[in-house]
Amino acid sequence: MGLFDDTKKRDIFRDPIVLDYDYQPKLILYRDNQQHFIANCLKPLMNERNGRNLFIYGKPGIGKTVACRHVLKELEDDTDILPMYINCWKKNTSHKIILEVCDYIDYKFTANKSTEELIAGISSLLNKKPCVICLDEVDKLDNYDVIYTLLEDVFRKSIILITNNGEWLIKLDSRIKSRLNPESLEFKPYNYEETLGILKERIGYAFNSGIFSMKALEIIARKAFELGDVRTGVYLLKECGDLAELSGKDRIEADEANEAINKLNNFSAKKDEDLKDDLSEILGMIKINESKSSSELFDIYGKGSYKTFKRKLDELEKNKFISIKEVNSGANGRKYIVSSGGLKTLSEF
Repeated sequence: MGLFDDTKKRDIFRDPIVLDYDYQPKLILYRDNQQHFIANCLKPLMNERNGRNLFIYGKPGIGKTVACRHVLKELEDDTDILPMYINCWKKNTSHKIILEVCDYIDYKFTANKSTEELIAGISSLLNKKPCVICLDEVDKLDNYDVIYTLLEDVFRKSIILITNNGEWLIKLDSRIKSRLNPESLEFKPYNYEETLGILKERIGYAFNSGIFSMKALEIIARKAFELGDVRTGVYLLKECGDLAELSGKDRIEADEANEAINKLNNFSAKKDEDLKDDLSEILGMIKINESKSSSELFDIYGKGSYKTFKRKLDELEKNKFISIKEVNSGANGRKYIVSSGGLKTLSEF
């Protein structure tokens, strides 16, 4: 008997892609006011004027990115304004940002050119029509000079900055902040009814009719509301479907929901072996130097600049391998204590 001989088709999922992390739903529930606010900041561009710049902040998993990208998609479909969305976690230097801008305007002459040369080369093309430049996770940039460059060299534009950290703008260089002069838009966490509504809608697209019991949905919705992260709820929906398929069930009940929640404690965005060599080395060093400050760890590591080292620590923290606690050390100012113990799990977020 073969390993797959007893496998039969389970009619659980209708479209599992709807549950993927990067999926962009066509309708953004409960964010109409925020989308109208974003759109109103961009409307002056349609009258040959500068739009208003915008600072968007709020906790992870509450719709900041998806709402903004929905507005940018409608802008692209209905006007001749060029929207550019760039994730600064992936593109974290001025040069990478400008290369992304080059891609958006189809500028091909980028080989072996410095950032300044690229800017000089694209300025005339970039200023042929109005544009919106959205920098998501803007706090992950190595430096913020590129923001000033865009403010100075692009004529008719709106710049949108998105971050989880509401305090980020306060710490921004005054030279950039005064030039930016943004509107601020805070995204509040969804309440329970909204969380339930979003997950119920996603179930309608992702699963076949009658598969997901209301009891299971309510359990997942309560957990997602407790965590303040709808994306966790979507992850749990998919996990429930996988569990039902694995056990040969044709309906998702409370047992699957509870089992999916229990598995959260074992969830991690990456595994140790998936890390790049330098991150793996740093993680190993932290494990044998528990509760030391970031500056002490940098002295032990002894490679590159502290700024680059701190960025690598931030990456490890983002992927839940370490925790970083900011403490006040009196006359010596603040320092950052790094630990690999007591890591947060997804259920603690």
